[in-house]
Amino acid sequence: MKNTFDAIVIGGGTTGTGVIRDLALRGFTNSLLLERDDLGAGTSGGCHSALHGGSRYVYSDIQTARECLQENQTYRKIVPQVVDPTSAIWVAKTEEQIEFSKIWMKRADEIGLPYEIISVEEARECEPVLSEDIKFALRTIDTGFDPFRLCIAQAYDAKIHGAEIRTHHEVIGALMDGNRVVGLRVLDKEENNIYEVYADLVINASGPWCSQITEMAGFAIPMKPNKGSTGIYSMRPTTTLIGILRVPADGDGLVSQGFQNTALLGTSSVDVDDPDQAEPGMDEIKIMEDSVAEIIPELREARMIRMCTGVRPLYTTGKETGRDISRGMYLLDHAEMEGIEGIITITGGKYATARLMAEETVNLASKKLCGEVRPCTTGEQFIYGATTKEEAEKEAQEIHEKYHISRYAAHKFTARYGEFAKKILERYPDEAYIIDDAVQMIGSEVCYSFEEENVKNFCDLRRRTRIGMGQEQGTFSIYKAGAIAQESLGKTVDEAEACILGYAKERWKGVYFSNQYGDQLPLTEVMQQVYVGLAGYDVFAD
Repeated sequence: MKNTFDAIVIGGGTTGTGVIRDLALRGFTNSLLLERDDLGAGTSGGCHSALHGGSRYVYSDIQTARECLQENQTYRKIVPQVVDPTSAIWVAKTEEQIEFSKIWMKRADEIGLPYEIISVEEARECEPVLSEDIKFALRTIDTGFDPFRLCIAQAYDAKIHGAEIRTHHEVIGALMDGNRVVGLRVLDKEENNIYEVYADLVINASGPWCSQITEMAGFAIPMKPNKGSTGIYSMRPTTTLIGILRVPADGDGLVSQGFQNTALLGTSSVDVDDPDQAEPGMDEIKIMEDSVAEIIPELREARMIRMCTGVRPLYTTGKETGRDISRGMYLLDHAEMEGIEGIITITGGKYATARLMAEETVNLASKKLCGEVRPCTTGEQFIYGATTKEEAEKEAQEIHEKYHISRYAAHKFTARYGEFAKKILERYPDEAYIIDDAVQMIGSEVCYSFEEENVKNFCDLRRRTRIGMGQEQGTFSIYKAGAIAQESLGKTVDEAEACILGYAKERWKGVYFSNQYGDQLPLTEVMQQVYVGLAGYDVFAD
């Protein structure tokens, strides 16, 4: 295994994968990304799935709003298949919200944020579930997106350009030469082996865990991890993202996921001490549901299939907490700040601004590595697998005709893989059938994910394919994936069983909380009968 690199990136979230892609595209191909779990397994995978366009921050954080506006348009251009081709409707119901909307529009005009005032009648025609007593509405560019596939696409774009990606490799120590970080001590969690890697520069992009990394080099940074809980519903009540025109608060909106046919309610803001111990808060979900139900009353009747949480990597040197801390990006040069050479940190920001964060980071890294800033092209070049909407629709039709897969499933398939979709089915034609009706996942994806996308287990597989993330939560689909793993990938019975059990335990964490709402209990009983009664797996005891 190679152990000397120009740069090592710590963190396989959206920022870290954006950085490794930027490094590779600027010619620093001798770069390595280390992730202790899987790509998108931390903050990025627990986000609200809103690709912000600036609307939420134009009032309170104008610089972040500018960045979101720019990057929303950039992502739509360079990786269109993972972005919902829709918009957002923001509404006001109270006089206070109407007054807020006037300030909102003035500031939107200042930064060029596109919006269109629409009549209440038009808003309700587009989204019939909206409350009859809303008084004002406008349409703008926020939308939903697939955070897992975007993160994965950035990583594998870097990989095909020469960089190396190692998931399930945890950084456990820094190697020092005086006041310089010269390398890292790493635990290979799959092989249970500790090894060392060396680099001219370490880039710390580990999100809310950033200070844990710098402490290995002898100093802390003022991170304030902040939890955001999200509720996931079993249907898509609106076609667009719906938001409330007001100062950012808990339960500002509902993100509709066209690529999955679910909706996400979010989000809350709660400071936490340990990002590894964050769990969804029932009181937070209740506050958010009460809030959004004011504009979408029928939301109370929807079935919440699970809850999840993500921890924001907030950074501040002041006494601010929670929503008072800026969502801006922070690039920290520790040679200047603490006198420690060989390491820089990028933190803060939003998922929507990850590419820009990476650009700023690699500008600095480029100076340190070669004495000049090499040109950045990440905002212009298509990301791994990217294809236009028209090309994806054409491929979906061809897949439908050749493999007798429904058009609906074929469209979702091309949305996940873009230009690679047909190649996957050509390589694995015997598994070209639906194994998860809820998310329309195709069996060929199991083989491709394990053999080409660095998947180690079914939890990793979920992030690549969204298996079990729909209404049935893996109750039936995960067994089919297990069978394919045995028959097509040569896994033993014990290996396939370990994949199934690991997946079931992970899914249970989110389902457990939604059970307290009651509507999910019938499905949970089915899950128990399948796992415990049929297979003898007691995965619910923990």
